[in-house]
Formats: sequence, structure tokens, C-alpha cells
Amino acid sequence: MNPNETADRDEIYALLGRVVAQLLQPGEVLPLQEIIGALYRAGARAEDPAIQDACDRAIRLLASKLN
Repeated sequence: MNPNETADRDEIYALLGRVVAQLLQPGEVLPLQEIIGALYRAGARAEDPAIQDACDRAIRLLASKLN
């Protein structure tokens, strides 16, 4: 894995962590679809193309886990 792929992966995981932390309530189960929806909304609201791209990549990563 090259350094760019590692940085991209780290960025995606950091974004996932922030989104999940904002959604998660104590004792609550968080469905994967809800996380994907939150990432979609975050990407749609973001003005920074890098954030939009990170959200898109995170959505694809999670969607692949659904299959």
C-alpha cells in the first residue's frame, strides 16, 4: 500500500469516527444505513471537495459491507 492510499484510508476512518460519534447515543444500536445516510448528508453540505470525496469513499466502503 502506498503512502497516498494509507493517508486516504486514515482520512476515511477519521471521518467515519466523527460521524458515528455525532450519531451514537448511550445504549443505542446504530444501523449501518443510518451511518451511510449521515455521511451522504455531510458530503452534500460540505463545501470542501476533499470532504465530499472522503464522504463518497466512506459510503462506498460501508455499502460494500452490506453485501
